[in-house]
Amino acid sequence: MTVLVIEDEPDMVALLEATLAPAGFEVYTERSGDAIEQMLERHDPQVVIVDVLLFGSRADGFEVVRRIRATPGHERTLVVVLTALVGEEYERRAREAGADIYMSKPFSPRELLEHLRSAELLTD
Repeated sequence: MTVLVIEDEPDMVALLEATLAPAGFEVYTERSGDAIEQMLERHDPQVVIVDVLLFGSRADGFEVVRRIRATPGHERTLVVVLTALVGEEYERRAREAGADIYMSKPFSPRELLEHLRSAELLTD
């Protein structure tokens, strides 16, 4: 399963790669969501993990999720919002944008893998 991680914090990118790659996921990383349509075409991910706060990016994570959902062929891509923003308002905004899963940082790598493995079983 191919996973695209859109995250601007190098330590978080390293943690996600260290969590996902050994579990058999093919991981691609990007620091900005500005060119999400091109990233989707280039990597064709089954999963996108995106932060809400993307410093240096014109698009925040909510906008990235909306653009994923608007991209033909990616309406059903599993989208995980993984963010330090905590609260019902942020979760509501993520879900309204089209996110499937909302997780707060710090996150449980085991929980993330469980979500991805469940999604993998549903697509087989």
